[in-house]
Amino acid sequence: MTVAIYARVSTAEQSTDGQVERLVAACRERGLGEPLVFRDDGISGVRDNRPQLDQLRELVTSGRISALLVTKVDRLGRSLGMILRFWDEADAAGVRVIVTDQGIDTSTAVGRLQRNMLAALAEFEREVILERTQVGIARARAAGKRFGRPSKLTDAQRAECLSRLSNGQTSRQVSMALKIPASTVRWIWRQARAESVPPPGLPRVLRDT
Repeated sequence: MTVAIYARVSTAEQSTDGQVERLVAACRERGLGEPLVFRDDGISGVRDNRPQLDQLRELVTSGRISALLVTKVDRLGRSLGMILRFWDEADAAGVRVIVTDQGIDTSTAVGRLQRNMLAALAEFEREVILERTQVGIARARAAGKRFGRPSKLTDAQRAECLSRLSNGQTSRQVSMALKIPASTVRWIWRQARAESVPPPGLPRVLRDT
């Protein structure tokens, strides 16, 4: 089966030559033969789509290579999520991933353990970000900040809208009477329901017609 190597540097002032030389040597030392070479010069690892990486991914997902070598995991991407997505694709296709400078080889038990540890770290990172986001939103709401679509209506117009809905008018009737989009009428109704108990008489299900 064919073996591939991937090298990447972020700026035009850098070169992938050093990475390629080391990876080719690693292939020879492991008896893997001469590899296909993929390199992205001057492209940030933050980008998930890169010309050479995209071509390599097609070979990986189609199972046309047996192994892939990189010098470090951050050559594949700058986020754990990006790296793990690539490794998931490689695992599904039965492609061995070797990270030469960090001693990772997914064909070994230790290599799979290291990969699983990275997956656990990625999950932890997502949970921390979510928790911080929720705390920030709660603090902003406590300080009086409102989220959602900013309203261009005055308080009087909003009150008139809710009053008409309370009296049984449909969202379309209110829209025509106040000359505002029906979607805005429905949004005002949803916000009223979410912020507090609906005004007396406001229907639980808003009718369009």
